[in-house]
Amino acid sequence: MLEQVVMETDLRTELVKLPYPLGSIRDILTALFKHKIKIIVVFTALCLGIASWVYISKTLYEARTTIVLKFGREHIFRPEVGKVDQIVQFNQRAAIESEAKIIQSRDLLRRIVKAMGVDFIYPELLDPSKETTENERIEIATSMFLRNLEAIYTQGSNVIEISFLHQQPTVAAKALNILVELLKERHLQIFSDPKASFLLDRLKDYENELKNAELKVQAFKKENNLSSPLNAQQIRILDQRAQLDTSNKTIKNQLQGLESKIASLESQMQTVPKEVPLSTTDVAGSVLIKARADLFDLRRQKQSLSAKYTSSSVPVQNIQKEIELVEEFIMKQEKTKQDKRVTSGKNPVFQKLEMERFDAMSQVRTLSARNKVIVGQIRDLELKLTNLDRLSEELIGLERKRSAAEQNYKLYLIKVEEAKVSEEMDRLKMSNLSVIQTADIPRRPASRPKVFMLMVGTLVSAIVSIGFALVLEYFEGAYTRPELAAEDLDLPLLASFNDK
Repeated sequence: MLEQVVMETDLRTELVKLPYPLGSIRDILTALFKHKIKIIVVFTALCLGIASWVYISKTLYEARTTIVLKFGREHIFRPEVGKVDQIVQFNQRAAIESEAKIIQSRDLLRRIVKAMGVDFIYPELLDPSKETTENERIEIATSMFLRNLEAIYTQGSNVIEISFLHQQPTVAAKALNILVELLKERHLQIFSDPKASFLLDRLKDYENELKNAELKVQAFKKENNLSSPLNAQQIRILDQRAQLDTSNKTIKNQLQGLESKIASLESQMQTVPKEVPLSTTDVAGSVLIKARADLFDLRRQKQSLSAKYTSSSVPVQNIQKEIELVEEFIMKQEKTKQDKRVTSGKNPVFQKLEMERFDAMSQVRTLSARNKVIVGQIRDLELKLTNLDRLSEELIGLERKRSAAEQNYKLYLIKVEEAKVSEEMDRLKMSNLSVIQTADIPRRPASRPKVFMLMVGTLVSAIVSIGFALVLEYFEGAYTRPELAAEDLDLPLLASFNDK
């Protein structure tokens, strides 16, 4: 059982054993000692290269500034035509990425180089031995500025951190501060749309159009004598027409009633005799008696009126005339009192029917004439209504044009005011970019100290040179110790001899 455990342990050892020269520490030291010259050469070359790079490379200072991009008027779209509806177009990620592209645009960086001067920001480009023009130096400086500039932003944040590397710390800070100022101008140039002059021209056109429309409306009203509103005139004429129509219908009903009455009277007159015999004896006596009674009554009335009025007053004069008529009638009746003959005359019933017929016919003629006048008035009112309808259509068309011109004028008046405010804000550089932290002069270099870099370079050189020796020994495939050959051949080692 013990032998089986020992065999399994040896088997696992063989399985996990690394290949030469990594099998043991002795193998590693043997391989390093074998290639010690190569290790020293590689280590020295790497150390010299790293040291040269560390001391030749320029010391750069990093200036940083932080800005925040807020939602502002640049992200609100206002159409030049139509209603003044504001359309919000703001995508935070797209806005941040767009602003980062603007920061790294060559046009913006070229303006910074020109503002600071190539001799100030990169004086090494003014080497007289190099024949370069001013524009070429500006382009080279712009490229160098772009390589040392970086805009960093975090996903989901609207803060942008801008960093710039330069040999001079004051130049780095000044360049970043100038960049922020020019960035605001460039941002406004890109997102702003100066259109106040265009809108002002359109406003003048609509103002002239409104004035012309108003003059046409006034001239039309004056030409057609429209002192009052058309709808009021139409309502008044319609009311008059309704009244006349009611009168017309009433008269027609009255005419129908009178025509029926005339027909009825004519039918009655045909059944009643025109003349009947009269007895004058008894009638004359009774008439005289009644006349004398009336005369007595009239004289009593005159006596009572004389107590109240003078003899020349109208009531007294009327009573006196009636008394004179009655007295004259009595005198005529007394003269004819002795005539006892029987006479004949018109039937009173027939006469009454005939008088009613004549009265009805007179009313028919009067109502017909009146109805004819009413019909003519209705016809005139209808003509006036037709004319007013035509004038109303023309006036509505003119007022519609005036209303459209007025609406456009008011709309563009608002747009002009908004455009003027926007341009004034652009002039004052009021944008949605705000500086959280201005660029301060950096106190320390952006890179590690040179001593630290040399130490790291030495460590890296040692690791690389040792690794190079081990790799080289691994690929050579030769035995450096007799034990290795004995292990591979599975033979016992009896003796070993050194050739030196």
